[in-house]
Amino acid sequence: MEGTTLRVNADIRLKDVPGQLIKALEPISLNEGNIVGVIHDHEQVTGGRISVNVTFEARDQHTLDAIFSMWKERGVEVAKMGQIFRTYGTEYLLVGNLTQATLRSITEGINRLGGVDSIDLQYSLSTSTESKSVLLLVNVRERQKVEEIDQYLKRKSKRGNFLLIRGMGV
Repeated sequence: MEGTTLRVNADIRLKDVPGQLIKALEPISLNEGNIVGVIHDHEQVTGGRISVNVTFEARDQHTLDAIFSMWKERGVEVAKMGQIFRTYGTEYLLVGNLTQATLRSITEGINRLGGVDSIDLQYSLSTSTESKSVLLLVNVRERQKVEEIDQYLKRKSKRGNFLLIRGMGV
């Protein structure tokens, strides 16, 4: 998700019957949310309900409200809300002879800058050349970190001799 998003962590309780987990996760997808993680503890049943911890991203408060409304309609209980914080996402396209070691070095370097919430790499290989296209999606909690990452990637692209194209977000 490019731009500003809300990162949410919620403990929810579902009826202990088949299909309830899908019914709980579907409102996130239907409202263009991004599911980051799900911990489903089927062994712990209390009052006929099981606990699930879900972490997801929502575009804004309106989207979050729509998810909670759908949960209420579907009988999903929100037992506890964890952190809700804003993240700033941006994307980069890297093109060149990018080895696994180079990509690992890039992601480790971005992590060392601090304040990074998530990094996602998606790449394609060319069968006719050694060139790769890599889509790098980065989410940070502070807007100024985006500029630090921009500068870091510019330096890496000059040294690594690969093309760097910055997305239009944040």
